[in-house]
Amino acid sequence: MVIKQTKSGSSSSVNSSAEFKAPLLENISNNCILLELEQDGFNTPDEKAEELIKNIPKLKYLFALKLLFENPFNQFSDEVLRNSLVTLADPTPFDYYGKQSVVRLELHIRTWVAVLEKICFTSMRLSKKLRDKVYNSLAKFAEIHKKTTQVMQEGIDNNFRSGFNQFNQLQDNKEVGGIMKKRNYNIDFLLIHLRDTLHSLRDDETWFQEIIRRTKELLKAVLNITPGVLSKVASGVDLPNDNCSILSMLTQLRKGLKFKYPVASYYVDWRIMLIIQHNLFNWSSNTENIISIKFQEMVLMEYFWSYLEKERSNVALNSVLDSQSKFDEISNKLVKVFKNTGNFINDLVENEPLALPHTLWFGILDLAQNLIHISTRKSTHGLCYYLAIESLNRAPNSFIQFKAIEILFHLHNINNQMFSIIEIDFDQYIQKLNETDSTTDVSEKEKFKNLLMFVRKKCADDFNPLNCNIEKRNRRGKGKEILEMIANEMTCPIDNEPTDQLCVLKCQHILSFNNLIKLKQKNCPKCRENFEDNDIRYLPLNVIYKYLYPQFFEAGHILTSFEIENLTNNQYDSDPDKLTLY
Repeated sequence: MVIKQTKSGSSSSVNSSAEFKAPLLENISNNCILLELEQDGFNTPDEKAEELIKNIPKLKYLFALKLLFENPFNQFSDEVLRNSLVTLADPTPFDYYGKQSVVRLELHIRTWVAVLEKICFTSMRLSKKLRDKVYNSLAKFAEIHKKTTQVMQEGIDNNFRSGFNQFNQLQDNKEVGGIMKKRNYNIDFLLIHLRDTLHSLRDDETWFQEIIRRTKELLKAVLNITPGVLSKVASGVDLPNDNCSILSMLTQLRKGLKFKYPVASYYVDWRIMLIIQHNLFNWSSNTENIISIKFQEMVLMEYFWSYLEKERSNVALNSVLDSQSKFDEISNKLVKVFKNTGNFINDLVENEPLALPHTLWFGILDLAQNLIHISTRKSTHGLCYYLAIESLNRAPNSFIQFKAIEILFHLHNINNQMFSIIEIDFDQYIQKLNETDSTTDVSEKEKFKNLLMFVRKKCADDFNPLNCNIEKRNRRGKGKEILEMIANEMTCPIDNEPTDQLCVLKCQHILSFNNLIKLKQKNCPKCRENFEDNDIRYLPLNVIYKYLYPQFFEAGHILTSFEIENLTNNQYDSDPDKLTLY
C-alpha cells in the first residue's frame, strides 16, 4: 500500500472552552496519516502499526506510529509489539546526518518508549535473549545521540561552508566562550528511561505486577473508588482518612518494595507515576467510565505538583543553578556508562545505575508536556503553565531549564494568544539571573539566553513537520485569565472560593469537602439529584492550592472571613428556596 497524505488533514474543530466536550485524544484520532489508513481499509491498531512500521524512516509516519502506541485505549497483539520493539531498536536508519536528524532521533526513541510501555502493561514477557538484544542497542543510540549533537554544534552545512564566512552557524555556536551546547536533553532522559525499564524487567519474579496491583488499589482508595475506605464522621458523610494525602500514598507505595536487582533511585517513583497515569486513563475511558476526563486530568495535575514538591525539597530555596557543575560531571559519566551497556546488563549486581540529577523532575515535566497535547481543557493547560514557571524559577541546572522552556513553547504553540505572556516570563527570569549572577567567565544570563534560543529553534523544528493535524486556538488571554480558569475549576459554588479538597458528586457537580459534611440531606445543592457515599469522588488538590494560594489571594479569589460568613448562612439544609448557588 502507498500511504498518501491528505492536504486537508482534520476538518473537525477543537472546543477550547473549559468544558470537556471534546473527546479525549482528539489530536490522535484526527491525525491525517491515521485517517488515511482507515480510508484504505486498515482499521485495527495492529493493521495500522504494521503498515506504519514499513515507513518508519519518514517523520510523519513515525509520528503517526508514536500516536498510535501512545493511545492508552489501543490494544495490540504480542506479535506486533515484539516486531515493533525489534524494529525500533535497530539503529541502521541513523547512518547519516541531516537538518531533521535530532527531531527524528527523539521521535524514534519516544515511539520506542511507547511500545515498551505497552509491553509493560500486557501479560507478555520478553525472553532474556530479546531483552539483552534490545538493551545492548542503547549504546549505539547513545553514540548516535552524541555524534548528532556534535554535528549540530558544528553546523550541518559545515562541509560546504567557505572559510571567510564570519556569520555562519559555527561562529554563532562558539560565541560566549563556547558554552552554547545544542544538546537535546529529551533524548538523554528517554535513553535513561529505556535502560531502567529494560533493566527492571530482568526481575523474573512478580515485582512489576505487584507494584501495579498495589498502586491501583491504593489509588482507588484515595479517590474513594473502592467502597469502605473512608471513615464515618458527621451526618453520615465519610471523611477522607490520612492516607488520602498524595505524598502519604507515595510513601506507602514505596514501603516494602524490594527488587531483585538494583534500580536507579528515581525509577521507583517514576514507575509508580506511570502506573497511576495508566489507571486514570483507563478509568476515564468509554469502556470503564469510572471517572470523568476532567477529574482524571485534575488528579494527574495534583500528582505532578506533588512530585514537584518532593523534588524541590532537595533544592535550596535560594539557589539558582547551584548544581550545574555536578550535573555536567554526571552527564559526562553517563555517556561512558552507555558505551559499556553490554557489560552493564550482565555484570551489574550491587551498584545502583547512574542517572542524571533530577531525572524524576524532568520526567514529570515530560508527562505534563504530553498532557497538554491530549487535553482540550484550558485549566489543565494553565496548571501546566504554572508547573513550568515554578520549575524554571527553581531550576537547579540547565536540564530542568530546558524542559520548562520547552513546555512553555508547546503551550504557546497551542494557544499563542493566551500564552503570549511567556515572553514576559522569560524576560523576568533573565533579570532574576542578572541580579543573582556571580562573577564567572560566562554569566548565567548569557547561558540561559543561548539555551532559550536553542530550545525556541528546536520547538520550531518539532512543530513544522508534525502539525498537519493540530488546530491552534488563538483565543485572547493573559496571565489573569489563566489563573481565573484554574480558580473556577477549584471553586465550590457555595462559598465561591477555591479549595484544597473537592468532592465530585454523581451528577458531576462539585462541593468542597467542608460544605459536603454540612449537608443535612444527601442530594446535590445545585441540581437536587440524590447521591450515596460511594458515588462521591474525592479530589485532593492540596499541593496545587498551596502553590497557587498567593496568586489566588492577590487576584481576589480568596474571600475574607466576613464574605464567607455572608455566603454560607443557611446554605447547608439542602433547601432549594434557601440556596444562593446560581
